Amino acid sequence: MSSAKPNHSAQALGAAIFAILSTSAVSQELILNGALDSFRPVNDWHGVANVEAVAGETAFTTAGEGRILVNGTTKNNGIPYLFTKDDYGDARIEMEFMVPKGSNSGVYVMGRYEVQILDSFGRPRMFAGDLGGIYQRWDPTRPEGQQSFEGSRPLANAAKAPGEWQTLDITFHAPRFDATGRKTADATFEKVLVNGVLVQQNATTTGPTRSAPLEGETTRGPVAIQGDHGPIAIRSLRVTPLADVEEARLRELDAYWGEVSRAVHEGDFESYKAASHPDAVLIAESKCLSQPYPVALERWRKDFDAAREGSVDATVEFRFSKRFGDQTTARETGMFRYTSRQPDGGTTSECVHLDALLVKRDGAWKILVENQTATGTEAEWEALK
Repeated sequence: MSSAKPNHSAQALGAAIFAILSTSAVSQELILNGALDSFRPVNDWHGVANVEAVAGETAFTTAGEGRILVNGTTKNNGIPYLFTKDDYGDARIEMEFMVPKGSNSGVYVMGRYEVQILDSFGRPRMFAGDLGGIYQRWDPTRPEGQQSFEGSRPLANAAKAPGEWQTLDITFHAPRFDATGRKTADATFEKVLVNGVLVQQNATTTGPTRSAPLEGETTRGPVAIQGDHGPIAIRSLRVTPLADVEEARLRELDAYWGEVSRAVHEGDFESYKAASHPDAVLIAESKCLSQPYPVALERWRKDFDAAREGSVDATVEFRFSKRFGDQTTARETGMFRYTSRQPDGGTTSECVHLDALLVKRDGAWKILVENQTATGTEAEWEALK
């Protein structure tokens, strides 16, 4: 008997996860040498070398030309929104800003969903219109008193005094749509931090918030800064595009099934066993069978031994018709084809309809329920290409 193959499971999955995490685009600082280089052409916004808030007034004093971006020194209702040249989907947006007393602005992610900027210093009660709030939506066709709806007030008042530099850190996920254009998930603020304090967590909005400069919903859009409600100074605006969380999840699951296939082909029983949850269940629906997975594993051990010794060339492939879940659970529906080639040249192949439930445990996907629902045909297998 030949010696067992080395356990490649941890290395293979680790490499796959590293590849997934490496797909995020590089962080971009948008305010560089030319304060407006990363923004669409706009009037009134400009770069200054120094800015200070006027005590007790909604006003700035500025000096020189530089890379601190400002929209003026006093409130001016005619100052337009500032738009980035680039569009973004899922993204982390980090901004360092200053507002004078009583000033008001906002960051419109994708030009549609506003995180409010306001001089909220010292306020005992916070509302959706305060610093770090997700602004409300507006529908004039709704009944009187109900036109304003949704919105999410900050979890805490983390505002500094007017005239102090402050930070806003937004992690955002764009809405999702299926192939027909039907929306399947709302825009979500995974988290918002003001001056390092968590003020929003998993806050959603069903559509653009009030006064959004762009209408409708899509998967990408520019970052926009409101300019007509009061002075704001910005000395850093950094955007980091994020890997699509669903694509990343599916890549992790593809790596999981690839590891299962490798373990079967090489007869690596221990890796195959490690891919299952300790409480996993095998169901063979067509045979009216349900049993703990460890029992099934012991039945299959001889097949792994044969593959490891080279007396059988075994392969298993997976194809899926439906895949859904979240970051810790997965429902995978499709088929697998198991092929066994004997030394004498004889080959057997079996196609089986599969319905699998997986959970993510300690950072690794594990099968919890494997339901072999029915025997399939080659034609059904080919239809899943």
